[in-house]
Amino acid sequence: MAASPFGFWAFNNGRKNGLVGAASTFELLSDGRVVLVKDPTLPAVLEDQFILYAISHSRAARFDFCRLFSTLDPASQERLTDLILFNKRDSALIRSDQDFADALQKNEVTSGVRTRLTPALNT
Repeated sequence: MAASPFGFWAFNNGRKNGLVGAASTFELLSDGRVVLVKDPTLPAVLEDQFILYAISHSRAARFDFCRLFSTLDPASQERLTDLILFNKRDSALIRSDQDFADALQKNEVTSGVRTRLTPALNT
């Protein structure tokens, strides 16, 4: 089998582009449950959260996303544009495992280390 033109975003044994699809909506059922409803004319192949995770954690996914974006239909481009614009922080590329760990630690450790000097040491 030849390599898929969709690269990282190949789906269904390379026959389908995983980025294709219009925006899905959430619907509140009468019993209080919330369900995801895909667009009936152009259902999204992959869900938004998976796409965000992939483009923030994989250089190959980010590269192929940028390469394929201009080839997508207008509805798919609109969905992905909105996804990136509304999730700028989540869609930022994490360069390495060390950068990921550093970002977590930076968020967790927001205050400095405070020590009390004894009076004898102040002079």
